[in-house]
Amino acid sequence: MENNAANTISPTPPEAKPRSRTKLLIAVAAMAIVGLVVGAILVSGLLSRPTGQDAWLFKGAYAKYEGSTSVMGYSFDFSVKLEVLDFNSTHAYMSTSFKMGSSVGQSVEETNSTWVELSKVGFVNAFSESNMTRSYEATVGSRNCVVYEYTTDGPTMTVYVDKAIGWPVKMSVSMTGISMDINLADTNIPGLK
Repeated sequence: MENNAANTISPTPPEAKPRSRTKLLIAVAAMAIVGLVVGAILVSGLLSRPTGQDAWLFKGAYAKYEGSTSVMGYSFDFSVKLEVLDFNSTHAYMSTSFKMGSSVGQSVEETNSTWVELSKVGFVNAFSESNMTRSYEATVGSRNCVVYEYTTDGPTMTVYVDKAIGWPVKMSVSMTGISMDINLADTNIPGLK
């Protein structure tokens, strides 16, 4: 009788495979979606016509936000800058600059500028009313804020807006497998320093 064990071919050990390019593309796409939603939220929050609008409505007013996260083993750094380029009694010419970098050397940058009518754009209108799940008051550092929570088809956003001047000071983004805080990092707006 033959020994079948001698004829059995042992399986080769699995080889270490490089990270899937598909996973990287999924991670980058997810972060790009987050970036687009964050940009829309910030512009809408900025143009909400709060009682403190005079505090930030001047040429050159800006705020820069930064955050970082890890998705599927890749790290991502995120920054967005909002700036008032010009304004008149009815409109503001706004610039939004978005930058995302990753641990694999991929980076995405985009800058958009547009005239926005001040009287028709509001923070709560950034998404339809059905997307805002709730609002409440909270404190961020020493700032009294109104907190807006939004649910979209992609990320869920929590935005903290300073009650005195109506400018976003912090955001949190969550999506399946992604969580990131985006904080005010730099500004020349006296009420936010």
